[in-house]
Amino acid sequence: MQQNKIKKSKTQTITEQVYEQLEHKIVFCEIEPGSILTEKEICTMIGAGRTPVHEALLLLSRRFLVNFSKVGIMIPDMNSSVQLQLLEMRRPILKTCVECAIQRLTQVDKDNIEELLVDVDDLDDHEFLNWLELRQEVLSKASKNFFIYEELRNVQGLSRRFWHYYAKKEDNIVVRELHKKILQAVFDENKNDAVKYVDEIIDYIENFVKKYSI
Repeated sequence: MQQNKIKKSKTQTITEQVYEQLEHKIVFCEIEPGSILTEKEICTMIGAGRTPVHEALLLLSRRFLVNFSKVGIMIPDMNSSVQLQLLEMRRPILKTCVECAIQRLTQVDKDNIEELLVDVDDLDDHEFLNWLELRQEVLSKASKNFFIYEELRNVQGLSRRFWHYYAKKEDNIVVRELHKKILQAVFDENKNDAVKYVDEIIDYIENFVKKYSI
């Protein structure tokens, strides 16, 4: 079904708007995992021309949310093995992230963290996934390390999609509390607690992913 045509914005390029819409549709499985689409079909779906769609797809491919093939644009299937590999990488990077954030914390960072902590309890499960993206951005930027920011950003969409597809209410409750504890520990500049809660959340998600191993 054709969407209304994307229009120019004062704050975003058309490519950025296309990227956001496509990422949302992929992460929240509005486009089925395993689907194969043509760029023309995606242009019609999003309501944009081929150039911004192609540019957005290139960015999405860097974040492992689409693959280019001879038959079209492939949306990856759910893959627990890939998720476990991501978690191997996320554990040390997230630990480094919170340690650097604590060392380099500014008042602006603390204000951003406090705002996240105030908002999170009122979110439904769908809104919580969007909150996770913002939390990742706030923590990564607080680390003042561009490479931490880029590495965590590159894998977050794939991780959120797997979580959205399989997570149950009780999983969201546990993980939400652990994310809050990590943020609170960073806010309090408590490195030991921050690292401990990173281990706890990665351990929980690893066990969660293993339940869906093929």
